[in-house]
Amino acid sequence: MTSEHSPAQPDLAATFAALGDPRRLAIVARLLKHDALSISALCEGTDVSRQAISKHLKTLTAAQLVSSERTGRETRYSLEPARLHEANAFLNQVALKWDDTLQRLRSHVE
Repeated sequence: MTSEHSPAQPDLAATFAALGDPRRLAIVARLLKHDALSISALCEGTDVSRQAISKHLKTLTAAQLVSSERTGRETRYSLEPARLHEANAFLNQVALKWDDTLQRLRSHVE
């Protein structure tokens, strides 16, 4: 793999960077279970402040993993599954390439 980006493949570096943080990964996991949640709801049951959750949501939004919708005085955040599907497809391509490499190595050794 090269460091160049093809126009057909989205830049997933921000996606993987955003998912690499345990707190943000936990937010994604909670949003997977719920349709949409406010910052207050995302804070419930955690020791994370509203400000910290807000900061993590900004990173997730910039990575196109989360979107927001304002309803009255409340902003609710939802997961954007398309970005996760793109990341999953990329990882599947890597896994297939790895499987092919292992098969060639196995054939060579035998």
